[in-house]
Amino acid sequence: MFRHCLSKSVYAPPVRFAGGVSVKPQKLGDKTHIETVIVALGQYLNTGNTMLGAFCKGNLKEPVALFSEKTRPVMHEFSKDLYMHLSFKDEEATGKGIFSGPPKGYYYKIDADVIKFEPENNKIYLQDKVYTYDHMILAGEYQFDWDKVKNMEKSIKDFWNSKITSTAQVHTAKMVWRTSLDFRGGNFVYSFPKSPYKNEGTNHIFMLFDQFTRDIKVEGQWYGSKFIVTTPDTFLHRIPWVNEKLIDMANKRGIEIRYKRQLEEIRYSNMQDAHRVSDLIYKNLETGEQEVINYGSAFVYPEAKVPEVVKQFCDESGHVAVDHESLVHKKYSNVFAIGEIANIPTISNCIGICAQAKVVAGNLGYLKKGMHTHYHYDGVTATPIFTGWHKLIMPGFRYGGEEVSTKLTTDTTTPILSSLMQSLSFTLFKRYEKKWFEKKLQGKIFGPPGWKKYVKGKVHAEEEKAKH
Repeated sequence: MFRHCLSKSVYAPPVRFAGGVSVKPQKLGDKTHIETVIVALGQYLNTGNTMLGAFCKGNLKEPVALFSEKTRPVMHEFSKDLYMHLSFKDEEATGKGIFSGPPKGYYYKIDADVIKFEPENNKIYLQDKVYTYDHMILAGEYQFDWDKVKNMEKSIKDFWNSKITSTAQVHTAKMVWRTSLDFRGGNFVYSFPKSPYKNEGTNHIFMLFDQFTRDIKVEGQWYGSKFIVTTPDTFLHRIPWVNEKLIDMANKRGIEIRYKRQLEEIRYSNMQDAHRVSDLIYKNLETGEQEVINYGSAFVYPEAKVPEVVKQFCDESGHVAVDHESLVHKKYSNVFAIGEIANIPTISNCIGICAQAKVVAGNLGYLKKGMHTHYHYDGVTATPIFTGWHKLIMPGFRYGGEEVSTKLTTDTTTPILSSLMQSLSFTLFKRYEKKWFEKKLQGKIFGPPGWKKYVKGKVHAEEEKAKH
């Protein structure tokens, strides 16, 4: 059975992601009023697709409209990280503009840019039309802020001269494994952006380190070089007990961590230049001074920003102000928000969004019946962390950093057993990842196995008294 899982998860060629059987969207015609509206925002619009599946699963007969940007198709990030493990060589398998509709439901799909919102009058303005709604769901992700670091986008595209790579996009993620093959001395720098950022919590520090130590050709080039991790924050992971595990693993491998370092510029020249320049320019946030780190290869990730169109719903933190449990907007009671744009104290990655979408879909059903919101979100989410070559841990947690089981290992200390469990966790994660993504977009799951108990209704106090 283990060989069967292994052969299907890592080494077999991938099947193009399809999302399963789905119903087609209805024709809107001249209709301008829609009861429920889902507005997909951000970099990949994957959150909006997930919210659509959860809503149609819980409200089969309720019509809903999905608004997505005309210039940016709905995309998914299925198996993007597998490029780094030399597993998937077929770019057609992932990163394409694919919309996956729910298997059942009644919905409209509108590909148009939202110009502005008028929540006081329940209106959405497009370029050539105005729609009204009863309830609205802002399903948003961060957008990459490429201008925050000078020359970042340019250097990632010009990999063969800059030796800079990233997992921010599929066409750049597949070049990460080249950083070890082309390494010819100097420091390897892994640069984190300032928290919060897109896909926060998922990192490949130790996988890259193992890749360097395993490569015989690189071993001779590693003399006098350092593996340096930089971050503008005082931590590698927002959750304290997960952060301790990462620091412990870094110390055991001799990885140098530099805190309070904000990347400002990337300087490089052509590989053929006699006096080649390859420097990362940092600002020391403690002293305010500029620091220069020379690199041989580097891994960077862009900072993130909330889409400008939702600024009127945001609070002083720059995120949409919602109640942490019901996910209802604090000012507009008929507006919900999920995903990275929501101001909730947790990591809203693709795993946490499953539970958030279920909560909003359930609460909307109660509101339409004139009842109180019963479903509550307790911040449950998880972050996959690659701890080595084909090794993975997946710590789960909720508000306050309380640990939650994900059925995959989080052990990093037991000498032999932890290594075996991490390898098994990686195998199982990749074996069922495609199936998990399909069910996520269909609204059938709430996260890892057993997480249904974390997404449950909470009876209102007044209704509880009325029962007795």
